[in-house]
Amino acid sequence: MLNDPVVIVSAARTPMGAFQGELKDFAAPQLGAAAIRAAVERAGIKPEQVQ
Repeated sequence: MLNDPVVIVSAARTPMGAFQGELKDFAAPQLGAAAIRAAVERAGIKPEQVQ
């Protein structure tokens, strides 16, 4: 496993919001999960392919 290559195939970021603004009801893990889903979708890979 230490010799396995690391490959970044896509990236996404969470939205920017004002303090106590529209995103205040979302927990950090929810926002992170949305960014991960978007990156996987943009990469055109299946979620099962991500380790």
